[in-house]
Amino acid sequence: MLNYIRLNNMNLQDVFNDFILQKRLSGLSDATISDYNNMIGIFLDYAGRDLELERVTQKFVNTFILDLYERSLSKSTIATYIRNTRIFLCWVYQKYYLPFNPAIIKVPKPPKKLVHIYTDNEIRLIFDSCEASIPWISARNKAMLALMLDSGLRQSEVCNLRCSGIDRERRVLQVTGKGAKDRLVPLGYVSLLLVDDYLSLCPYQKAEYVFLNRNGSVVTCNAVKLFVNRLKKRLPFELSSHKLRHNFATNYCKDNILQSGNSNVFDLSIIMGHESLETTKRYEHFAHEIIALENRLSHLDSYVYKI
Repeated sequence: MLNYIRLNNMNLQDVFNDFILQKRLSGLSDATISDYNNMIGIFLDYAGRDLELERVTQKFVNTFILDLYERSLSKSTIATYIRNTRIFLCWVYQKYYLPFNPAIIKVPKPPKKLVHIYTDNEIRLIFDSCEASIPWISARNKAMLALMLDSGLRQSEVCNLRCSGIDRERRVLQVTGKGAKDRLVPLGYVSLLLVDDYLSLCPYQKAEYVFLNRNGSVVTCNAVKLFVNRLKKRLPFELSSHKLRHNFATNYCKDNILQSGNSNVFDLSIIMGHESLETTKRYEHFAHEIIALENRLSHLDSYVYKI
Protein backbone atom coordinates (compact mmCIF):
# COMPACT_ATOMS: atom_id res chain seq x y z
CA MET A 1 0.00 0.00 0.00
CA LEU A 2 2.85 2.37 0.85
CA ASN A 3 4.43 1.88 -2.58
CA TYR A 4 1.06 2.48 -4.25
CA ILE A 5 0.61 5.75 -2.34
CA ARG A 6 4.10 6.84 -3.31
CA LEU A 7 3.43 5.90 -6.91
CA ASN A 8 0.40 8.15 -7.14
CA ASN A 9 2.06 11.14 -5.51
CA MET A 10 5.42 11.23 -7.29
CA ASN A 11 6.43 12.29 -10.76
CA LEU A 12 9.66 11.80 -12.67
CA GLN A 13 11.18 15.11 -11.62
CA ASP A 14 10.48 14.41 -7.95
CA VAL A 15 12.20 11.05 -7.96
CA PHE A 16 15.04 12.31 -10.16
CA ASN A 17 15.75 15.06 -7.62
CA ASP A 18 15.91 12.37 -4.92
CA PHE A 19 18.12 10.20 -7.16
CA ILE A 20 20.62 13.04 -7.64
CA LEU A 21 20.56 13.86 -3.93
CA GLN A 22 21.37 10.26 -3.01
CA LYS A 23 24.21 10.19 -5.54
CA ARG A 24 25.66 13.37 -4.06
CA LEU A 25 25.39 11.95 -0.55
CA SER A 26 27.25 8.84 -1.71
CA GLY A 27 30.21 11.04 -2.67
CA LEU A 28 30.01 11.05 -6.47
CA SER A 29 31.94 13.83 -8.19
CA ASP A 30 30.35 16.89 -9.77
CA ALA A 31 31.39 15.54 -13.18
CA THR A 32 29.51 12.27 -12.60
CA ILE A 33 26.45 14.17 -11.35
CA SER A 34 26.60 16.32 -14.47
CA ASP A 35 26.75 13.19 -16.64
CA TYR A 36 23.65 11.81 -14.93
CA ASN A 37 21.83 15.11 -15.49
CA ASN A 38 22.73 15.13 -19.18
CA MET A 39 22.17 11.45 -19.96
CA ILE A 40 19.01 10.86 -17.94
CA GLY A 41 17.74 14.31 -18.86
CA ILE A 42 17.16 13.02 -22.41
CA PHE A 43 14.60 10.55 -21.05
CA LEU A 44 13.02 13.09 -18.69
CA ASP A 45 12.58 15.62 -21.48
CA TYR A 46 11.06 12.99 -23.76
CA ALA A 47 8.66 11.72 -21.10
CA GLY A 48 7.82 15.06 -19.55
CA ARG A 49 9.23 15.75 -16.12
CA ASP A 50 5.80 15.92 -14.50
CA LEU A 51 4.83 12.45 -15.79
CA GLU A 52 3.39 10.25 -13.02
CA LEU A 53 5.36 7.11 -12.23
CA GLU A 54 2.39 4.84 -12.87
CA ARG A 55 2.58 5.85 -16.55
CA VAL A 56 6.21 4.80 -16.91
CA THR A 57 5.46 1.39 -18.39
CA GLN A 58 7.63 -0.97 -20.40
CA LYS A 59 5.76 0.03 -23.55
CA PHE A 60 6.42 3.71 -22.84
CA VAL A 61 10.15 3.12 -22.32
CA ASN A 62 10.27 1.09 -25.54
CA THR A 63 8.82 4.04 -27.47
CA PHE A 64 11.54 6.24 -26.00
CA ILE A 65 14.23 3.78 -27.15
CA LEU A 66 12.72 3.64 -30.64
CA ASP A 67 12.77 7.44 -30.71
CA LEU A 68 16.49 7.40 -29.92
CA TYR A 69 17.14 5.17 -32.92
CA GLU A 70 15.31 7.63 -35.15
CA ARG A 71 17.60 10.47 -34.14
CA SER A 72 20.95 11.15 -35.78
CA LEU A 73 22.91 9.54 -32.96
CA SER A 74 25.76 7.07 -32.97
CA LYS A 75 25.14 3.57 -31.66
CA SER A 76 27.55 4.25 -28.79
CA THR A 77 25.59 7.36 -27.78
CA ILE A 78 22.28 5.49 -27.93
CA ALA A 79 23.71 2.71 -25.76
CA THR A 80 24.92 5.29 -23.22
CA TYR A 81 21.49 6.96 -23.01
CA ILE A 82 19.71 3.63 -22.57
CA ARG A 83 22.21 2.42 -19.98
CA ASN A 84 21.84 5.55 -17.84
CA THR A 85 18.05 5.50 -18.18
CA ARG A 86 18.01 1.91 -16.98
CA ILE A 87 20.23 2.79 -14.00
CA PHE A 88 17.79 5.54 -13.01
CA LEU A 89 14.64 3.48 -13.53
CA CYS A 90 16.05 0.51 -11.61
CA TRP A 91 16.74 2.86 -8.71
CA VAL A 92 13.17 4.20 -8.94
CA TYR A 93 11.78 0.66 -9.06
CA GLN A 94 13.64 -0.37 -5.90
CA LYS A 95 12.72 2.73 -3.90
CA TYR A 96 9.35 3.88 -5.24
CA TYR A 97 8.14 1.01 -7.45
CA LEU A 98 7.18 1.04 -11.14
CA PRO A 99 4.64 -0.99 -13.17
CA PHE A 100 7.52 -3.14 -14.52
CA ASN A 101 11.05 -4.16 -13.59
CA PRO A 102 13.45 -1.97 -15.66
CA ALA A 103 16.17 -4.60 -15.31
CA ILE A 104 14.68 -6.23 -18.42
CA ILE A 105 15.67 -3.24 -20.55
CA LYS A 106 18.38 -4.40 -22.94
CA VAL A 107 21.32 -2.10 -23.57
CA PRO A 108 22.62 -2.58 -27.13
CA LYS A 109 26.29 -3.37 -27.47
CA PRO A 110 28.14 -0.42 -28.98
CA PRO A 111 30.17 -1.14 -32.10
CA LYS A 112 33.66 -2.41 -31.41
CA LYS A 113 36.31 0.20 -32.07
CA LEU A 114 39.95 -0.62 -32.58
CA VAL A 115 42.42 0.96 -30.18
CA HIS A 116 45.16 2.82 -32.00
CA ILE A 117 48.39 1.85 -30.24
CA TYR A 118 50.98 4.55 -30.68
CA THR A 119 54.30 3.54 -32.18
CA ASP A 120 57.61 4.66 -30.69
CA ASN A 121 57.87 7.36 -33.34
CA GLU A 122 54.33 8.57 -32.63
CA ILE A 123 55.00 8.74 -28.89
CA ARG A 124 58.16 10.73 -29.58
CA LEU A 125 56.16 13.08 -31.80
CA ILE A 126 53.50 13.55 -29.11
CA PHE A 127 56.07 14.67 -26.56
CA ASP A 128 58.02 16.78 -29.06
CA SER A 129 54.81 18.58 -30.06
CA CYS A 130 53.78 19.73 -26.60
CA GLU A 131 56.47 22.39 -26.18
CA ALA A 132 55.25 25.70 -24.77
CA SER A 133 56.83 29.15 -24.62
CA ILE A 134 57.42 28.76 -20.87
CA PRO A 135 59.87 25.95 -19.98
CA TRP A 136 58.09 24.83 -16.81
CA ILE A 137 54.76 24.64 -18.67
CA SER A 138 56.42 22.44 -21.29
CA ALA A 139 57.75 20.21 -18.52
CA ARG A 140 54.31 20.10 -16.90
CA ASN A 141 52.62 19.10 -20.15
CA LYS A 142 55.07 16.26 -20.73
CA ALA A 143 54.61 14.99 -17.17
CA MET A 144 50.81 15.00 -17.50
CA LEU A 145 50.98 13.11 -20.79
CA ALA A 146 53.36 10.57 -19.28
CA LEU A 147 51.01 9.80 -16.38
CA MET A 148 48.06 9.27 -18.72
CA LEU A 149 50.08 7.15 -21.16
CA ASP A 150 52.22 5.13 -18.75
CA SER A 151 50.12 5.01 -15.56
CA GLY A 152 46.63 5.07 -17.07
CA LEU A 153 45.41 8.13 -15.15
CA ARG A 154 42.14 9.83 -16.06
CA GLN A 155 42.05 13.59 -16.63
CA SER A 156 40.45 14.17 -13.22
CA GLU A 157 43.06 11.98 -11.53
CA VAL A 158 45.86 14.00 -13.10
CA CYS A 159 44.29 17.24 -11.87
CA ASN A 160 43.66 15.92 -8.35
CA LEU A 161 47.11 14.36 -7.87
CA ARG A 162 48.74 15.60 -4.68
CA CYS A 163 52.46 15.96 -4.10
CA SER A 164 52.05 13.74 -1.04
CA GLY A 165 50.66 11.03 -3.32
CA ILE A 166 54.02 10.44 -5.05
CA ASP A 167 55.96 7.55 -3.50
CA ARG A 168 59.36 7.77 -5.15
CA GLU A 169 60.88 4.86 -3.28
CA ARG A 170 58.23 2.36 -4.36
CA ARG A 171 57.51 4.25 -7.62
CA VAL A 172 53.76 4.36 -7.13
CA LEU A 173 51.10 7.07 -7.12
CA GLN A 174 48.10 7.39 -4.84
CA VAL A 175 45.26 8.75 -6.94
CA THR A 176 41.63 9.55 -6.23
CA GLY A 177 39.32 8.04 -8.84
CA LYS A 178 35.59 7.89 -9.45
CA GLY A 179 33.43 7.85 -6.34
CA ALA A 180 36.29 9.47 -4.36
CA LYS A 181 37.97 6.07 -4.17
CA ASP A 182 41.74 6.05 -3.61
CA ARG A 183 43.98 3.50 -5.28
CA LEU A 184 47.66 2.94 -6.03
CA VAL A 185 48.98 2.93 -9.61
CA PRO A 186 52.47 2.20 -10.96
CA LEU A 187 54.85 5.06 -11.73
CA GLY A 188 57.39 4.35 -14.45
CA TYR A 189 61.00 5.48 -14.18
CA VAL A 190 60.75 7.86 -17.15
CA SER A 191 57.45 9.27 -15.87
CA LEU A 192 59.03 9.94 -12.48
CA LEU A 193 61.92 11.74 -14.16
CA LEU A 194 59.48 13.92 -16.12
CA VAL A 195 57.41 14.69 -13.00
CA ASP A 196 60.50 15.60 -10.98
CA ASP A 197 61.85 17.72 -13.83
CA TYR A 198 58.56 19.64 -13.88
CA LEU A 199 58.48 20.05 -10.09
CA SER A 200 62.05 21.38 -10.07
CA LEU A 201 61.11 24.06 -12.64
CA CYS A 202 57.67 24.96 -11.28
CA PRO A 203 57.80 28.41 -9.59
CA TYR A 204 55.19 27.37 -7.00
CA GLN A 205 57.25 25.10 -4.78
CA LYS A 206 54.95 24.74 -1.78
CA ALA A 207 51.77 23.76 -3.57
CA GLU A 208 49.63 20.88 -2.31
CA TYR A 209 48.75 19.64 -5.78
CA VAL A 210 51.24 18.53 -8.41
CA PHE A 211 49.92 20.16 -11.58
CA LEU A 212 49.32 23.90 -11.56
CA ASN A 213 48.40 26.54 -14.10
CA ARG A 214 50.32 29.74 -14.75
CA ASN A 215 48.86 31.62 -11.78
CA GLY A 216 49.57 28.81 -9.33
CA SER A 217 46.05 27.39 -9.14
CA VAL A 218 45.29 23.71 -9.58
CA VAL A 219 44.99 22.82 -13.25
CA THR A 220 41.40 21.99 -14.20
CA CYS A 221 40.03 19.10 -16.26
CA ASN A 222 38.86 21.59 -18.85
CA ALA A 223 42.38 23.02 -19.12
CA VAL A 224 43.82 19.53 -19.66
CA LYS A 225 41.16 18.79 -22.26
CA LEU A 226 41.92 22.02 -24.13
CA PHE A 227 45.65 21.31 -24.02
CA VAL A 228 45.18 17.80 -25.45
CA ASN A 229 42.82 19.13 -28.14
CA ARG A 230 45.38 21.76 -29.18
CA LEU A 231 48.07 19.10 -29.24
CA LYS A 232 45.89 16.84 -31.40
CA LYS A 233 45.75 19.52 -34.12
CA ARG A 234 49.53 19.35 -34.42
CA LEU A 235 49.58 15.59 -34.95
CA PRO A 236 48.77 13.45 -38.01
CA PHE A 237 46.82 10.94 -35.88
CA GLU A 238 44.04 10.97 -33.30
CA LEU A 239 44.83 11.89 -29.71
CA SER A 240 42.78 12.22 -26.54
CA SER A 241 43.27 11.67 -22.83
CA HIS A 242 41.14 8.54 -23.06
CA LYS A 243 43.19 7.18 -25.97
CA LEU A 244 46.32 7.59 -23.86
CA ARG A 245 44.61 5.57 -21.11
CA HIS A 246 43.56 2.94 -23.69
CA ASN A 247 47.20 2.66 -24.77
CA PHE A 248 48.33 2.11 -21.20
CA ALA A 249 45.82 -0.68 -20.64
CA THR A 250 46.45 -2.46 -23.95
CA ASN A 251 50.23 -2.27 -23.58
CA TYR A 252 49.94 -3.53 -20.00
CA CYS A 253 48.14 -6.66 -21.22
CA LYS A 254 50.43 -7.10 -24.20
CA ASP A 255 53.64 -6.82 -22.16
CA ASN A 256 52.36 -9.26 -19.55
CA ILE A 257 51.26 -11.79 -22.18
CA LEU A 258 54.65 -11.67 -23.87
CA GLN A 259 56.53 -11.97 -20.57
CA SER A 260 54.45 -14.54 -18.72
CA GLY A 261 51.68 -15.71 -21.06
CA ASN A 262 49.10 -14.12 -18.72
CA SER A 263 47.51 -10.73 -19.32
CA ASN A 264 47.01 -10.10 -15.56
CA VAL A 265 43.73 -8.42 -16.47
CA PHE A 266 42.49 -8.65 -12.86
CA ASP A 267 45.45 -6.60 -11.64
CA LEU A 268 44.86 -4.15 -14.47
CA SER A 269 41.24 -3.64 -13.43
CA ILE A 270 42.44 -2.65 -9.95
CA ILE A 271 45.08 -0.29 -11.33
CA MET A 272 42.55 1.40 -13.63
CA GLY A 273 39.86 1.65 -10.95
CA HIS A 274 37.25 -0.32 -12.90
CA GLU A 275 34.17 -1.53 -11.06
CA SER A 276 33.66 -4.44 -13.45
CA LEU A 277 36.27 -6.86 -14.77
CA GLU A 278 34.33 -7.01 -18.04
CA THR A 279 35.26 -3.39 -18.70
CA THR A 280 38.94 -4.33 -18.52
CA LYS A 281 38.80 -7.56 -20.51
CA ARG A 282 38.42 -5.74 -23.82
CA TYR A 283 42.03 -4.58 -23.49
CA GLU A 284 43.11 -8.20 -23.17
CA HIS A 285 41.38 -8.90 -26.48
CA PHE A 286 43.04 -5.89 -28.14
CA ALA A 287 46.44 -7.06 -26.86
CA HIS A 288 45.94 -10.54 -28.32
CA GLU A 289 44.96 -8.98 -31.66
CA ILE A 290 48.17 -6.95 -31.76
CA ILE A 291 50.33 -9.95 -30.82
CA ALA A 292 48.61 -12.07 -33.48
CA LEU A 293 49.35 -9.44 -36.14
CA GLU A 294 52.96 -9.01 -35.06
CA ASN A 295 53.47 -12.79 -35.17
CA ARG A 296 51.65 -13.25 -38.46
CA LEU A 297 52.86 -15.88 -40.89
CA SER A 298 52.16 -15.71 -44.61
CA HIS A 299 52.16 -19.07 -46.35
CA LEU A 300 52.10 -17.37 -49.75
CA ASP A 301 55.11 -15.22 -48.87
CA SER A 302 57.15 -18.29 -47.98
CA TYR A 303 56.03 -20.03 -51.18
CA VAL A 304 56.94 -17.12 -53.44
CA TYR A 305 60.28 -16.71 -51.64
CA LYS A 306 61.17 -20.29 -52.53
CA ILE A 307 60.34 -19.58 -56.17
